[in-house]
Amino acid sequence: MAGRRRARSWIVPAAVAWLACGFSGTASAQAWLPAQGEGSISIQWQNTFSRDHFFPLIRFDIGHIETNALIVDATYGLTNKLAVDVSLPYIASKYNGPQPHPTKLDDGTYHGTLQDFRFAVRYNLRAGSFAVTPYVGSIVPSHSYEFYAHAAPGRRLRELQVGAYVAKLLDRAIPGVFVQARLAYGFTEPVLNIGHSRAMADLEIGDFVTDRLRVFAVGSGQLTRGGIDLPIMGSVGLPMPMQLVHDRIDRTHFLNVGGGASFTLKESVDLFGSIMTNVANRNGHGLNRGVSLGVGWTFKRGKPAAGSGARATAQTDEDDEARTLGRCVCQRGDR
Repeated sequence: MAGRRRARSWIVPAAVAWLACGFSGTASAQAWLPAQGEGSISIQWQNTFSRDHFFPLIRFDIGHIETNALIVDATYGLTNKLAVDVSLPYIASKYNGPQPHPTKLDDGTYHGTLQDFRFAVRYNLRAGSFAVTPYVGSIVPSHSYEFYAHAAPGRRLRELQVGAYVAKLLDRAIPGVFVQARLAYGFTEPVLNIGHSRAMADLEIGDFVTDRLRVFAVGSGQLTRGGIDLPIMGSVGLPMPMQLVHDRIDRTHFLNVGGGASFTLKESVDLFGSIMTNVANRNGHGLNRGVSLGVGWTFKRGKPAAGSGARATAQTDEDDEARTLGRCVCQRGDR
């Protein structure tokens, strides 16, 4: 167990950010927070491929969308109980198919731009081997990018998210194994007076195979409250005002599953990767393949103030282990 504890203290927060047509979402955060003055920066490349369009439950192949994203993500511990997360993806997508939207983005070549700023604040209510951490986050478009296209970089909508992470170390039953979940609700900006907020859930089960190697399985789902179902003939069956915003107002439900691994290269550097696919979908683009590769670095700035109440709660081996395990971030699917 001492070896596993050392390994956990080396894992960095390789955070996973959100893609509009992809498989991962919010600047990824979790139940275990970095200590005060600790933080991480990660750089991640993601590639997603969508062949299937759903109207609303029937699957059609009306062209292929490929997206590459470069995501820079940062996490910092303000105190032992409070952390902030920020991220901003650069998205480059292309569409090839017989039904392009009347926009230059669907001309069969890649078009790239910055997408949405992501900001979140996490507060740890309970630390240790069983952790509970509520959070509040926001999504704000970085600029007025085009949203009416198969190859659009995103939906260009503001959103406020509230939710919580819950995590449990299972060392007493299965050494090296942990489970983590997120439940959240996103209050999304209405379009044409049509509300389409969403409930989101993620689940990760991870295991330290060795002191340096961690493998994990993940699932991610979304249920949209409100929105509209797309007609069987697609967006052309909608009134013209709705046609132009159909990707922003459709009632999107999905379930994605996958897995991956992370490897500790040295104390402050981790490499990580994952793959995901869609198993259920309603409306919109289904994720046929999603691949993610990245690297993350941890850093420290000074030391926490001695004798603080938050610091005092982290003195046991169990609390230390749980907090440093929080630096492991899996692939998850908020989009």
